[in-house]
Amino acid sequence: MMNRLDATFRELVADLPIAARLEARRVLCTPLFDEALDELAQHLGQPKQKLRRQASRCLLEMVALDSRAYRWLWDHTLSPLHTRAFSIDVDSPALVALKKLNEKVPLVFLPSHRSYADPFLTTKVMRQHGLQRAHILGGDNLKFFPFAQIAQHSGGIFIRRSFHGDEVYKAALRAYLMVLIGRGENLEWYMEGGRSRTGKLRPPKYGLMTFLVDAVRTGVTPDVMLVPTSITYDQLHEVGAMAHQEMSGIKPKEGLPWLVEYARAQQKWIGQVHVRFGEPMSLARRLADDAAAHGEERPRWQVEKTAFEVFRRINAITPVTAQAVVTLALLAARNRALTLGEVHAQLGPLLDYAHARSLPVSHLAPLHYHHGMLATLDTLARTRVVERFDGGEQPVFRIAPGQHSVAAFYRNSAVHWFVNRALLELAIWQNADRKLQNLLEGDMPELMELRDLFKFEFFFADKQEFGAELQREAALLDPAWPGRDTQRENRLDVLRKAPFLIAQTVLPTFLEAYYVVADRLAASATGHAVDRTRLLDECMTVGRQYVLQQRIHHPECLSRELFNNALRLADTRSLLGPGGEDLTDARSAFLTECRNLVAGVEALAQLQRQPRRGDSEHAAN
Repeated sequence: MMNRLDATFRELVADLPIAARLEARRVLCTPLFDEALDELAQHLGQPKQKLRRQASRCLLEMVALDSRAYRWLWDHTLSPLHTRAFSIDVDSPALVALKKLNEKVPLVFLPSHRSYADPFLTTKVMRQHGLQRAHILGGDNLKFFPFAQIAQHSGGIFIRRSFHGDEVYKAALRAYLMVLIGRGENLEWYMEGGRSRTGKLRPPKYGLMTFLVDAVRTGVTPDVMLVPTSITYDQLHEVGAMAHQEMSGIKPKEGLPWLVEYARAQQKWIGQVHVRFGEPMSLARRLADDAAAHGEERPRWQVEKTAFEVFRRINAITPVTAQAVVTLALLAARNRALTLGEVHAQLGPLLDYAHARSLPVSHLAPLHYHHGMLATLDTLARTRVVERFDGGEQPVFRIAPGQHSVAAFYRNSAVHWFVNRALLELAIWQNADRKLQNLLEGDMPELMELRDLFKFEFFFADKQEFGAELQREAALLDPAWPGRDTQRENRLDVLRKAPFLIAQTVLPTFLEAYYVVADRLAASATGHAVDRTRLLDECMTVGRQYVLQQRIHHPECLSRELFNNALRLADTRSLLGPGGEDLTDARSAFLTECRNLVAGVEALAQLQRQPRRGDSEHAAN
């Protein structure tokens, strides 16, 4: 029996090297690629045949093949190793609709990226619901034996992590994607360019989306449907390792020993994973609408705005999990342990808020009761994210020492739902003494300044919709808002009488990270451009000192991902140098801005600790 299976396997895979060369040749022979080679030969001043041979080698690195044997290995060996730690909660009706849509047009799945398990989960749910298998594009850091062989011969496409400046490789990849889309294949890739280290969406990478736009514009395909896909985990075994990598800046190399260790860690069940699909976006219609709105065929920022809209749709379907709101409450307490009653007092208004806004949620109802809160706290205690002490009069809970970044990862999966409310609260506090008729009238400069500060952290709506969202938040904060946002006492009264405040819970992690970057920039010489790598290392070490001194209070702010986003903001403000006195002044102003905002959320934290309306309304049952 085994001999027959071995013979069948050898027969199935024997022609794969030939198939790879044939697939590469198909791409090389397309008229579009031939035209691209002509342009490259002229641009680079190199013979066309030399570039063709180079492109052929590039294509052999990436072309995907389809082998039943390898698909079986992916589905029945690699997939269980990566997914057995989770129960899958999937939006089945959405998959039924996508299957019907796929009969007419190719689909491009664009998921959020949190775990190495992500592609195995998406493949599994599509297979179980009868959808056409998607070609998954991933980084060549995973191109090791036997993972690479199984993935590439199951439809996986390995691409270089960076190909900036390699015009031949870029042209080959563009042509290959056009061939796949042209014959109706489904695709999947992760626009974040890597797993999130903070738990929220990272800024997108635009390269592959540019190729997709080109495929529609050149008529390779009439249309493709972009499918925003949210993958949200209750908990993840690998988050602790990612937090350590953020602190050290060292990422272990993937390979067979790494795969064995990773698979071993997945043996223990850790919770649910929630897979949701957003409203599909017709790329052809999106391009046509943009062109009509701007009166030009190729409006500026079209690719970027398309990517941002995909991410906004991902956020719109990402559910608020029980672990997210519980870690949010515990992180707000800093290092102070809370009784079950105190946790309940923190959660009650948040649950009411989620209900009032009809947010997508997962298993939040039990959190209204002590037994539900205790169950969630115990799941976090079992993974050592939460520390439980039972030796006193009653159990108390806090974030375990050294686990703040892990807890923040879970909190941040839902943090986007609270950001607008947080910005509104902070703007009210910061502008209490200013003579403004209404913070939400006209151009809203106070709110727009805060929105601009966080533009690399969150995916805000356009200005008009952002204003409408803030109006809805104001109505929840205070139904009498229009008549009260005029004088200092009125504004402060809005904050004092609010059922809860969220700015001091949601924003400090980000503001303290930005403060550390601003502080280090202000201390840097202006005569030469900033060495980003060196500055990031300095931010980690000095930031650690500031946490120990309690100059800043949130250890989870020590994140290279957050520091990088702050540097991107600083770059848009021309703060990275070189320069002279003007640069010194600008850096000092940035530091003052960040320091004042940190002080603002600290003041809101003090205000939140005062007795407030509704504290007695959330008695536990």
